Amino acid sequence: FYLRNFRDPNVPEGQEPWIWVVDFKQHRIERRAPKNVGKAANYYAFPEVEAAGGEAVESILSKIESATAAAVRRLLASDNSELEGQDRVDLLFFMAVFAVRVPFFRNLTEKFAANVAKNLM
Repeated sequence: FYLRNFRDPNVPEGQEPWIWVVDFKQHRIERRAPKNVGKAANYYAFPEVEAAGGEAVESILSKIESATAAAVRRLLASDNSELEGQDRVDLLFFMAVFAVRVPFFRNLTEKFAANVAKNLM
């Protein structure tokens, strides 16, 4: 939902909206559909949790994003530039989850756990 607000407003009629993506390592700029940006297949898949009857991580993230999307829509439609109450809580919770759900944080956590295990042994 958040990438929709970064779409290029100058997309020709009849074409799918796009955003501009910069790859600093490859020194490349390209346009991509928001639905094709920033995702990896099965990144949050934990089959053992789902097999045991637990809720899929994607389902939980979807609920968080839905609540936040509604809060952001209300903020953008409002004359007031502040979020209050549950909308504020939803946005702040989303921001916290967003910061830790990326590969960088996952790799950092895995390295930390590996070092702890190594030091304990």
